[in-house]
Amino acid sequence: MRLLQLSDCHLFADPGQMAYGVNPYESLSRVLECAAGEAPDNVIITGDVSGDNSEESYRHFLSLMNRYLSGCEWRVIAGNHDSNAHFEALFAKHILHAGNAWCINNWKVHGLDTRFQGARGQILPAELQAVSADINSTADCFHLLALHHHVVPTGSWMDKHALENPQDLLAWLESATGMALAIHGHVHAGLCYEAAGIPVLSVPSTCWQWQLGPEFGTAALPPGYREIILSPDGEWTSSVRRIE
Repeated sequence: MRLLQLSDCHLFADPGQMAYGVNPYESLSRVLECAAGEAPDNVIITGDVSGDNSEESYRHFLSLMNRYLSGCEWRVIAGNHDSNAHFEALFAKHILHAGNAWCINNWKVHGLDTRFQGARGQILPAELQAVSADINSTADCFHLLALHHHVVPTGSWMDKHALENPQDLLAWLESATGMALAIHGHVHAGLCYEAAGIPVLSVPSTCWQWQLGPEFGTAALPPGYREIILSPDGEWTSSVRRIE
């Protein structure tokens, strides 16, 4: 199964609005057009769909998904920029809640809501408990965890906007039976690392990219998305696609 990960669209109410030299609406349009050519089976969006908390920004996203990926099943988790009633109302049937996994053949995709204060995130024990119960309820499945915030520090300015309690997630991952992979957004970069023995992947933003250095800045890299191939035997492969 071909699962595409999109993240950090930062759409505005005004589709012509720019930020950091990028038009998020036009950039997402190009990303989705390219992604449609991959003929994905499923799509997951790992947060920050909106850049201004506006109802219009979410309606733009729905319109673009309907234009380019209308036949594709998709799920979304909230990012720190999605703390508003519009996200909950317009995406209600697509939100991936902890304890209500998305079943893709013999894979289960689990979502965590890490919203907390401002751009910082938090792991809630109740969310981890809900995912654990979901995992334990099904035998012979492989598991993928999706969240918005990065799991371990990047050694960059973005760590000011990290999880408040990453140790809780790391301790949980060490004992999570059948967890094959974790994915996240937030950092606007395509990283690959391990946390508590679990492979972790992040994804480029569909708009501007962050420079993950000590000082705030953007990277001169094009937008993109991540392709993840989930095999029936629990194996997976992944690659980042960027739009020139």
